[in-house]
Amino acid sequence: MSDETVIQNLKEKYGTVLKLTSADQLTIAYCKKPSFDIFLNYQNLYKDNPHEAILFLFKECVLDQENYDDEFMLSAGNSIVAMIKKDSEFTIDATPQKDEFKKSAALIRQAFQVDPYQLSMDEFYKLLEEALWLQKHNEKRMENTLMTAFAQTFSN
Repeated sequence: MSDETVIQNLKEKYGTVLKLTSADQLTIAYCKKPSFDIFLNYQNLYKDNPHEAILFLFKECVLDQENYDDEFMLSAGNSIVAMIKKDSEFTIDATPQKDEFKKSAALIRQAFQVDPYQLSMDEFYKLLEEALWLQKHNEKRMENTLMTAFAQTFSN
């Protein structure tokens, strides 16, 4: 089966598929983007052992179960983290505080009635951006309503 066919089949099943290749082009791994839940687990592991956290992230995302050497897994794991950063238009820290993620998850859950922990990170950030826009829009609308109410109250 050709690479294109393999990638197309994986995309149909997992959505976005990352093709990660070693520097010497001899090792190839296909990975899905991590879900929010996987990324939170990565964050928790990262505090105690960054090396193990990156290996965990790679193992959770890789779609084939071949044996890869540690150097490739670390490099690929770092590539996944870099892609997650690029998915967000926000400037994010690779190791943000857990509370920031929980607040973001709550905002997404409230705005869209979805489980944010099951979303891929790129989808999570897209929905977060939209939820923040909605929140800002609603606050602006409330502000205009209050200004109108005060104006009517004090003009009478």
